[in-house]
Amino acid sequence: MTGSFRMQAGGPGGTVRYSWIYKDTNTIAHSGSVVVAAGDTSAHSITDSYVHPNSAGTAYLVFTSPSYASSSLQWSWTCR
Repeated sequence: MTGSFRMQAGGPGGTVRYSWIYKDTNTIAHSGSVVVAAGDTSAHSITDSYVHPNSAGTAYLVFTSPSYASSSLQWSWTCR
């Protein structure tokens, strides 16, 4: 999975903490962080190498610090 974010212009910078949350018949979470320089307004990509199981489910990218959630950071998958 890949998600991206763009920091607010003129922001103070710092560490952005996030979690990928995968929900199907189980819930699995992978967490990480990225350091963003003060004033950096470029897009940053966050990837995760999780392989989806053999059932349908949903993946969420949740920013835990600073806190941010959006339905646009949600993806669904199905299995054939």
